[in-house]
Amino acid sequence: MAPIAALLLLLLLAASGPLRPMLSGAAPLEPVAVSLLAGAQEKGAVCLDGTPPGYHLQRGSGDGSGSWLLHLEGGGWCSTLKDCSGRRMSVLGSSNFMKPLQFAGHGIFDSDEIYNPDFYNWNKVYVRYCDGASFAGDAEGQAQDGTTVYFRGLRIYEAVIGELMEKGLANATQVLFTGCSAGGLATILHCDDFSARFPQQVSVKCFADAGFFLDVRKDISGERSFWSFYNRVVQLQVSCRACLRL
Repeated sequence: MAPIAALLLLLLLAASGPLRPMLSGAAPLEPVAVSLLAGAQEKGAVCLDGTPPGYHLQRGSGDGSGSWLLHLEGGGWCSTLKDCSGRRMSVLGSSNFMKPLQFAGHGIFDSDEIYNPDFYNWNKVYVRYCDGASFAGDAEGQAQDGTTVYFRGLRIYEAVIGELMEKGLANATQVLFTGCSAGGLATILHCDDFSARFPQQVSVKCFADAGFFLDVRKDISGERSFWSFYNRVVQLQVSCRACLRL
């Protein structure tokens, strides 16, 4: 029984992370640096605090060099000027706090063929979320201290996709467009527009992870809290241009 127990222990430790490179034979990769959007200020495509938005791009290889996985980060929403202003001092509102990102060990972003056989060698993009409204807003407001809070999620989406198209996305043979939570909702909102940017022969799939939020009418308190919350987000961040676009 001792050899069996030792083997089980080894497998459990491997699953937790530290021994994984040893078992798979894959050397751990360096964290992926953040790329800040070029000309962000001129395009008006900025985070809540006015800094340029960012994304992490890891190039594909081999038979995956023509395939792209593009993910929109989640992180909830801000529905009041005070809440959105507060986000400016965090990674959810400013690229000043964005650090290199380790893709290894993160599901479909992993570069290990054993653990991620479908996407391991694809071009992978992780778009950081710093606008507070699912990449959908196009407005601005004034914080209590008189500084400007920028609600430019729609412009961020358009500008980042445009820059990625110039970096090779336009030549993709297949694309998976994803997002989680607030990023999942953004995936739903932008799926049609994103797909329309490619020739018909290119396979484009959209996958929204935990991004569909039901209007459940009244909650346990008897109030329509969800409806009210999202209504505040829209009223605060979404301009007429964004309404027409979405």
